[in-house]
Amino acid sequence: MSEKQSRRRRGLAIAGGVTGGVAVGAALAWGVPRYLARRTRAASSDPYAHEPFELPPQRSVFTVESSDGVPIHVETAGPEDADLTVVFVHGYMQDMATFYFQRKAIAEADRAGTSLRAVLYDQPGHGRSGPLPRTEYGIEDLAGVLNDVLAAVAPKGPLVLVGHSMGGMTVQVYARLFEQDFRERVKGVAFFSSSMAGLDTVETKPMRALRRLRRTVLPMLQQVAGWTPDLIERSRLLAGDLGWLLTRRAAFGHIDPPASLVTLVEQMNRRTSMQSIVGYARAILDHDETATLPLFTGLPALVVVGDEDLLTPPEHSRRLAAALGGSRFALIAEAAHSPQLEYPGEISQLLLEMIDKVVAEIGNGSAMSAGAVVTRPEREPERHRRWSPFSRHHGPRLEP
Repeated sequence: MSEKQSRRRRGLAIAGGVTGGVAVGAALAWGVPRYLARRTRAASSDPYAHEPFELPPQRSVFTVESSDGVPIHVETAGPEDADLTVVFVHGYMQDMATFYFQRKAIAEADRAGTSLRAVLYDQPGHGRSGPLPRTEYGIEDLAGVLNDVLAAVAPKGPLVLVGHSMGGMTVQVYARLFEQDFRERVKGVAFFSSSMAGLDTVETKPMRALRRLRRTVLPMLQQVAGWTPDLIERSRLLAGDLGWLLTRRAAFGHIDPPASLVTLVEQMNRRTSMQSIVGYARAILDHDETATLPLFTGLPALVVVGDEDLLTPPEHSRRLAAALGGSRFALIAEAAHSPQLEYPGEISQLLLEMIDKVVAEIGNGSAMSAGAVVTRPEREPERHRRWSPFSRHHGPRLEP
């Protein structure tokens, strides 16, 4: 064999080894997360394995066109002529599925004799709603969408507004922009893992990353998301198992969260387009509605946060509860940014007790009312009913 042929064979062997190494590395990068995710799912005890998250209790499904021409996906549970409507507004990178258990609680309370209706919708650029026709969004845009949804599917009668994270910010801005409707109709509010101001100063890894995104990556991603969204979304889909493992680690306070809940949160995150992830960054960091909160004075209010929340840390909810005055504050042990999913029984119970208070105050004429709320004559509601089929061993810590 000539020297030339020998060098050629050695070159082919090296190239083959490199190619094989790359292939093995790619297989490991794809296969190891897949193996770990499947093993973790199989090992996790899951009390929600048979919950129909994709088929929640509902009565009607609507598509509401916002004032910007955006199709908004809306669902309701409970009768249209209910005496009190509870409106759920979800947060950043989630959708209405984050309130699955609270929707179920409202439906069960209605069947038990309290005349309640739940209204849920997907924020623009989330879930099954279309995106806003801009590259950057403001919370004012979301408050306008909330007003459009109310006008279309709940145009009259008293309301309780429930906001999670960015949804709580939406409720605050709605009170400022639509003050007359807010004063006349809103009889109670609940804020889950939200803030009135100051998220731009939070020194946790997720919030530092969001600030870096806004400062250095935002201009580039806005252009990329506008020109090549399909490529970006396909890349995100390929990271499914790795995303599942990261969600399990980062989005839950409990060391062993149920696998079905991890899947639910990971799917909500993945369904949020990159354009929306980028577009809402400024709105979240710049939010400051401190001057608006006096509008909430006198309303029954519930403020809930997990003690391991890294996105809206507990001190933000403490300040919010103090500014509201007379609110009930609950710090949930071993919970992160979505306590309504991690501890659904406890959170649903707290919410139902606040709703009971709203019903009692309106019934006594002690709140501004668009019409008295009454219970169905065939059955009186049980005051402070228990709804906790899925409670964990740690309960909420309540503070005045």
